[in-house]
Amino acid sequence: MTIFGEVNWNDDVFGGEGKKNTNSKDLFLRLDEGPNEMRLVTQPFQYLVHKYKKDGDTGFGQKVQCSAIHGSCPLCAMGDKAKPRWLLGVISRKTNTYKILDISFAVFSQIRKYAKNVQRFGDPTKYDINIEVDKNGGATGYYSVQALNKEPLSASDQVIKDSADLDDLKRRVTPPTADIVQKRIDKINGATDGTAASTVATAKKVTPAKAATPVVSMTDDEELEKTFPPFKDADQQS
Repeated sequence: MTIFGEVNWNDDVFGGEGKKNTNSKDLFLRLDEGPNEMRLVTQPFQYLVHKYKKDGDTGFGQKVQCSAIHGSCPLCAMGDKAKPRWLLGVISRKTNTYKILDISFAVFSQIRKYAKNVQRFGDPTKYDINIEVDKNGGATGYYSVQALNKEPLSASDQVIKDSADLDDLKRRVTPPTADIVQKRIDKINGATDGTAASTVATAKKVTPAKAATPVVSMTDDEELEKTFPPFKDADQQS
């Protein structure tokens, strides 16, 4: 089972089967309601993430990458299951620029169906896709993916693809150590550099259990959780 890094659309990812400004939030593609047409120009890069909420947080928590690959993870030790997500390098057709798309199981699984249908579609980098966002579509219709006509990359597309920074994607999905995860938890709980963790952070801090292979949940992403909290695991839905 692949835990993190570049994967192929046909890989068993679930366990059952010139530098850019990489710190810019503008590099990430935010899916708008309605159509979002794009061309994938990289393979998916997988990572595992937890959604952590401090005591009293009435929101939806904050993402913290899982450190279990290094032997332990504070959030796995708390009983929280990590969720897989994937980063993709894409060309946004709205801006005709390179973007990073961060997708959940809902979108990944739909793209994967096209990738595995080799007679009609195959490799998703060979055609544009449209990710339709329908906030009234229910838990199963919030995201829908359509494969568009196969067309070769234009000359300008090829330039964008050739400049894609794969090392940046690899860096972004590289798991942190358990110490870094704990510092992230402490910061969310209100601790600052050079000070002791807050009472809440101290209470939640545990000795991480050994977890070379984390337990993975296939429940879906934060957009769905905001609209339809919480529902069955995606791999159990009809």
